[in-house]
Amino acid sequence: MSKKYKRRHYFIHPSSQLRYIAFSVIPTLVMTLYCGYYMDMTGDVILRLENDRIFAKLSVIQKALPRLEKAATKDTADDVKTLKNILGSFENSVLLGYHESHRAWDQAKVFVFSGLFCVLLGTAILALLCSHRIAGPLYRLRVCINMLSEGKDLPPIRLRKHDEFKELAESLDKLRVNLKNKGFLESKE
Repeated sequence: MSKKYKRRHYFIHPSSQLRYIAFSVIPTLVMTLYCGYYMDMTGDVILRLENDRIFAKLSVIQKALPRLEKAATKDTADDVKTLKNILGSFENSVLLGYHESHRAWDQAKVFVFSGLFCVLLGTAILALLCSHRIAGPLYRLRVCINMLSEGKDLPPIRLRKHDEFKELAESLDKLRVNLKNKGFLESKE
């Protein structure tokens, strides 16, 4: 049964791993900023246009009310007052609806931007974990090459299941075996 290795360092080769993470995160960040900006502007424009459209119709009615009041007879004066009250009530309802829509839009933006931040963070973590499949084997191979160059024998070179550079590790292990068979390596004993 193989021994489970516990990771002590998350950055094996920081410069290359950070570069790898940056190349993964920067496009995601750019798309997040672009989509967020576009979504923010579009939503605000839609809310403003809808508000302007409704208030344009209301203003036509409000402009007509004074003429209706002047033209009203004793029989229709109560109807005009009722219409004026209903219009005022409707205007307040529209304003309240607009403010509620704006508040809901602001909450939706917070939710979406939080989700985009989580995606960005997840991308960074995934890039770090994927970089271990490259940086880990390279570090291991470098250590093995240094030991072989010093003439020291080492155990067979094995990489983890999902690591990259397995072919290189196999070639280096063949070199190790050949050097050992020719007597160029110190025995561990």
